[in-house]
Amino acid sequence: MKTTIYTHFLQKTVYALLALLFSVSVMHSPAYADVKATLNQKSYYLGDIINLRIETDKNQNQEPDLSILQNNFDIKGTSASSQINIINGRRSYKKTWSIELQAKATGQLTIPEITLGDEKTEAIEISVNNIPPEVVAETSKHIFIEATVDIPNDEIYVQQQIPYNVKFYYDSAMRTGEVILPTIESANIRVVGREKKYQVQRAGNNYVVVDRRYVISPEKSGELIIPPTIVQGRMALTGGDSPELRKRKSEVDLLNELFFDFNGSSTFSNPFDPFFSRRSIGPTRPYTANSEAIKVNVLPVPDSFTGSAWLPAEEIIMQDSWTKNPPTFTLGEPVTRNIIMQVKGLASSQIPEIDIPKPEGVKSYPEQTKTETPDDGNTIYGLQRVDITYIPEKLGQVIIPEINVDWWDVNNKKQQTYTLPEWNLQVAAGAGQPKPNQIATEAEEVFNDTDQETEIDNLTDTETLTEDASSLKLALWNWQSIVGFVALILASLWVLFRLVARFNKSAMRSKSIEKNKQRIDLKTLKHALLKACKANENHVAAALLIKYSRHVLNDYSLQNLGAIQSNLKEGAEIVKALEASLYASNKKPWNGDRLYKLISQGLSTKNIKKTHTELSLAPLYPNQ
Repeated sequence: MKTTIYTHFLQKTVYALLALLFSVSVMHSPAYADVKATLNQKSYYLGDIINLRIETDKNQNQEPDLSILQNNFDIKGTSASSQINIINGRRSYKKTWSIELQAKATGQLTIPEITLGDEKTEAIEISVNNIPPEVVAETSKHIFIEATVDIPNDEIYVQQQIPYNVKFYYDSAMRTGEVILPTIESANIRVVGREKKYQVQRAGNNYVVVDRRYVISPEKSGELIIPPTIVQGRMALTGGDSPELRKRKSEVDLLNELFFDFNGSSTFSNPFDPFFSRRSIGPTRPYTANSEAIKVNVLPVPDSFTGSAWLPAEEIIMQDSWTKNPPTFTLGEPVTRNIIMQVKGLASSQIPEIDIPKPEGVKSYPEQTKTETPDDGNTIYGLQRVDITYIPEKLGQVIIPEINVDWWDVNNKKQQTYTLPEWNLQVAAGAGQPKPNQIATEAEEVFNDTDQETEIDNLTDTETLTEDASSLKLALWNWQSIVGFVALILASLWVLFRLVARFNKSAMRSKSIEKNKQRIDLKTLKHALLKACKANENHVAAALLIKYSRHVLNDYSLQNLGAIQSNLKEGAEIVKALEASLYASNKKPWNGDRLYKLISQGLSTKNIKKTHTELSLAPLYPNQ
């Protein structure tokens, strides 16, 4: 009996201690009671969408911290919903977050604890596996992708465009698809034209083809590797799929995923094509299709090229508005000229600004260059337009110099020069402006009294004048001469005054135009330069920095980054780093944050005398 009582006593003591330990552990551990995380399954294939649900019964405005998920998962989308129920006077609340995830790698992964306010969810273990080989083989029968490059003469120069064509083939098994373009080191890629969609037949099977065209611009010479283009999405399970794969999916979950795909956005405008008449809703699985990697040998700038800036193109065309509408120059009157350059095969960002020579005897004010890059579906065209205002400063003949653009003809593999011819123009005086010898001519005519003497002689021949009358006539003539002489002087002074006033007005207008133009150009230049720094575009930033420094440092002899460095009071090492990023053989991504800060704070000059060596450093775009 005593043994039984003792045994019961020990049991109750153990239970009490366990209860105490449990209560202490709950007090000192995160609260899971009011927030929980759930998944629709625990095993996935790489590429599957993982639907994570987080629920709480607390009415709060806080959001779950999803940043911890980004280590192993890509967050594809999130949504939230709230629900309030009142039953028998009792109010209940529930808020749910739906998060779509995609695993970055295979293996045993953990969805970690997610914090919501002062609470946390429990961690969840999942398994992510590669798609089985038999499924990959089956996929290739329904979905595949081809990528090709079209290189003329099997040679490509640095910065020359490489036509890149991607064709995505799929049949009725495809449900959704997204094209993932490759990231190419030391090259830019841009789409041209519109996506084409048509039908083809391969090995007796019908396929829809999504045809897209791109151009790739290599930034340095040497071997260029274009990685595979990838297509990912979901396709219907077919008879060739393994039984194991089918067992892993419940019908309800698969239908939910399928409906999610229908509501989601697809890269393709309409993956469900009319000619596929029978499409059934059923289980789906993820797929991934890759193109082959492509290697391209990029040639450097030829030694025979002597231009100031490397410009590889298929064709260059320039238009001068004066060709159709020749100008008329009037002293002090502004005349506008529009020059447009079209470069086939290059983006506008790759084209250096047109070098506009300054004429003698004429003030010129180029406006901010306007650029765009249209395409014809196969090739890009870089367009530059510059508007120039000319104001003649002297009468007579003036010469507007020719404009030359050196470029490399990639089709014929030789240097070419496009030339807009010079203009030989006459500057005329405007209305109300006397010619240079007008005053002397008028004075000569007024002082020339030949006609007056002839008139007097005629009067003497026709009339008999007495001596008194002759004396009176002579006195009157002397008085009239004095009045005429005074009138002549006053008229001459008035003409001179009008001439000086007109010249001063023209000079003031020229200075005002120049001042306003410089202010507008400087503001536009700074905005464009800061934008290039933010986008980490070193070539664009370098070209804009040269032009911007000329205005800010008030030194229009600056031609390159080296000259800018030697004149800066602060920030020379920042400009040097920019220059190094342009010319380094193994280029690393350039970060424009430091230059952005320097430009924002303002440039300051050393006020030192420049030597010839400083002004003749390497050009902006040297041989690669």
